[in-house]
Amino acid sequence: MGKHLRKYPVCTNCEFEFVQEQPDNFCPRCGQENHDLNVPFQHVALELLEGTIHYDSKFWITVKYLLFAPGKLTNEFHRGRRMGYVPPIRLYVFISFVFFFLLSLRVGHIEGGERTLGSQLRKAPSQVDSLLVQAGPQATDSIRKRLEERNINMDSLLVADNQTENYNFATLDSIPPHASTAQLDSALNTFKVKNHNWFTRGVLQKSADFQRLTRDELIAKGLKYLSLMMFVLMPVFALLLKLVFFRARRFYMEHLIFSIHLHCFYFVLYILYMLSLYLFTSIDLFGWANLLGFLYLFFGLRRVFKRGYLRTFFNMATVLFLYLIAGVTTLLLGLVVSLAV
Repeated sequence: MGKHLRKYPVCTNCEFEFVQEQPDNFCPRCGQENHDLNVPFQHVALELLEGTIHYDSKFWITVKYLLFAPGKLTNEFHRGRRMGYVPPIRLYVFISFVFFFLLSLRVGHIEGGERTLGSQLRKAPSQVDSLLVQAGPQATDSIRKRLEERNINMDSLLVADNQTENYNFATLDSIPPHASTAQLDSALNTFKVKNHNWFTRGVLQKSADFQRLTRDELIAKGLKYLSLMMFVLMPVFALLLKLVFFRARRFYMEHLIFSIHLHCFYFVLYILYMLSLYLFTSIDLFGWANLLGFLYLFFGLRRVFKRGYLRTFFNMATVLFLYLIAGVTTLLLGLVVSLAV
């Protein structure tokens, strides 16, 4: 099924007049696509969906090979058989959009975790009281006495933690969005930090900015950096493949296509994992999803590069080790850049 585009009778770029009943998808004079982009958002979204899925077997054949035939899409692309499949970049954009959309819903669904000692201790007295009620008169005096002593100790810890927590938050809240060097140094002295340099000042400023974020802003910022990091690491993974499989004498673009297909599979895999969290609330399939991801990479590398099992395994381990280093390096570079800006 073709796209239903809103078209102009005259080219908006060179004013060429299209002839009725003649091809008018592109201007024959300047080559510009004859497509009215001043349309509602839902129309553009529908076009993107239609262009990706195409409402025919192309999308489903692509998904079938992507999920159940590791490396086949890459081999088909390099053999020049491309018309029957969704283009790699378009596939990545569509699947990554769905992934990060569902991830934002999932993260937004989870209530904020209890990250401090105080938040954990606040639950302790009620838990101890519940145990005392359940123990009832049948409990021995020694057990009840030990539970009551533990309750008192937790209360004292809670008071101390509250004082420290409030003190730290008050110090961070006192730092303005664009604090001066003197203000940051004063706050560093409060936290008893001896080294005053651009890095420690930057960490403190970012911590204060982080403290002021709302929960929704924090989720949005985290997803933004995660999507950017994945987009950056995808060509890095292709470069690692070229280095490790240098004897294959493949062009970098061939490795990049494999990397795109691989990341698309991982997006689909963790989309299915997130959906499983709603369907099977008592079972966590994260470990199985990771195992499936390793197996997919192994058989994908073997199909594309045509190596033996043992050699493919060692090459895969090398690539993953280097990819881990690249991921950590990317995180650190992102942190340094964010502190310097």
